Amino acid sequence: MTSTADALFPAVRQRVLAVLFGSPDRSFYANELIALARSGTGAVQRELASLLAAGLITVRDQGNQKHYQANAASPVFAELRGLVLKTVGLADVLRAALAPLAGQITMAFVYGSVARREDTAASDVDVLIVSDALGYAEVFGALESAAQTLGRAINPTLYTRAELARRRAQDNAFVTRVLDQPRIWLMGDEEVLRGD
Repeated sequence: MTSTADALFPAVRQRVLAVLFGSPDRSFYANELIALARSGTGAVQRELASLLAAGLITVRDQGNQKHYQANAASPVFAELRGLVLKTVGLADVLRAALAPLAGQITMAFVYGSVARREDTAASDVDVLIVSDALGYAEVFGALESAAQTLGRAINPTLYTRAELARRRAQDNAFVTRVLDQPRIWLMGDEEVLRGD
């Protein structure tokens, strides 16, 4: 199955748009953009030229560097930013929503169809959060603004570290399935998961 992002944009364009429209208030110099887009110089330069020709981004010279930025004056800026946030920029939106609770979260990641890149525009976003301090109401409240931004339902699953460890030890079908799937890390990483 093709993800929404893959149906809309080629892979390199997705990464370039995610950088530029994920942080539209700042500019990026070319080498920085190439590094952040994790793509080859030629491929990124072609995408920048195409986006520039369409008026979707702007460029300005600063010293001997070119700085690229999302064009907020473009008539499709708001719609394109919305599409980027709802598809390739989704993790950044979730990370920002959870940031105020970061000190109380051991790990958090997206799983399910979004992480497998099999989501459609109507797919829910499944998030697993491990915290010994937070309750479901706090997590749900923190993610409410992200759900509005993304225009998608967010389904958080909350475990304490002990609860997750117990379910893993018992070979719980749900936990086993989730941990065997691809993940998009929001907080923590594979080392934290292995050490849990």
